[in-house]
Amino acid sequence: MEMMFDWSAPIVAAASRMLQDLLEYLPQLAGALATLLIGWLVARILRGLTIRLIGGLDRFSDILGWGKFFARGTNKEAIARIIGNILYWVVILFFLTSATNMLGMSMFSSWLDRLVDHLPNVLSGGLIIFAGVIFGNLAHDAAQTAAQNMPPRTRSLLGRGAQIFTLVTMVVIGVDQIGVDITLLITVMAVVTGALLGGLAIAFSLGSRTFVSNLIGARYLSKDYRVGERIRIGQIEGVILEFTNVSMVVETPEGRTTVPAKMFGEEASSLIQRENSDAG
Repeated sequence: MEMMFDWSAPIVAAASRMLQDLLEYLPQLAGALATLLIGWLVARILRGLTIRLIGGLDRFSDILGWGKFFARGTNKEAIARIIGNILYWVVILFFLTSATNMLGMSMFSSWLDRLVDHLPNVLSGGLIIFAGVIFGNLAHDAAQTAAQNMPPRTRSLLGRGAQIFTLVTMVVIGVDQIGVDITLLITVMAVVTGALLGGLAIAFSLGSRTFVSNLIGARYLSKDYRVGERIRIGQIEGVILEFTNVSMVVETPEGRTTVPAKMFGEEASSLIQRENSDAG
C-alpha cells in the first residue's frame, strides 16, 4: 500500500493541477464562447438587414426620382445574398479575433489581427467597386435618356460606353484602395478604354450619319419651302403638311408620306404652284 501511495501521489498532484488550471481557464473559455455567440447573432442580424436594404434600393431610388439602381435583368437577390454573406463573415472574423485574444492564442490572434487591420481597405475597395456597378447603370440610363432623339443603335452604344467608362474608373479606384499595385492595371485599362472609346466613336459616327444628314437637310428645307406648297421629289408628289427635325410630311394621293430630309440633297426636287395660285 505504501508503494502504491508513492506512485499515485504525483498522478494525483498532476491531475489536481490540471483541474485547477482548467477551472482558472474556464472564465476565459466561457467569455470566448459568449463572444462567438454574440458575434454569430450580430452577423446574422446584419446579413438580414443588408439583404433587405439592397432589395429595397430600386424602390427607394424610384421615390427619389433617380430611376432604377440595378439594370433590367440584374439578379438583385443574388447580389444581396453575396454582399450579405461577405458582411456576415467579416463580422464573424472580428469576433473570432476577439475570442482568440481572450484565449491567449497569440500566434493565431496575431495573424487575425493583421488580417483585420487590412479589412477596412478591402471593404472600402469592394464598396467602391460595387458603387461603380450602380453608378455605371445610372450612367447608362442617363446617356440613353440624353440621346433619346438618336437612332436606337446609337443610343445603346452611348449608354454602354458611359456604363463601361464609369465602371472601369471605379474598379481602378477600388483596386488601388485595396492596396494592389495598379500601375500595370492602369496601363491595360487605358489601352482597353482607348480601344473601346475609339470603337464607340466610329460606331457613333457611322450610326448617326443618316440622322445628321436628315437634320442638316431639314434645316435648309424649312427655308426653301413652305407649308401648303406642292412639291415633287423623285416619285413623290404632294402638298407639304409640316416639317419635323429630320423630315418633311407630304399629303399624297396615297396618304400622308414622310420624306427624309436628306433626299432633297440626293435627288432633284421641284416646286409646283398651288391650285389657288394658278387660279389667281
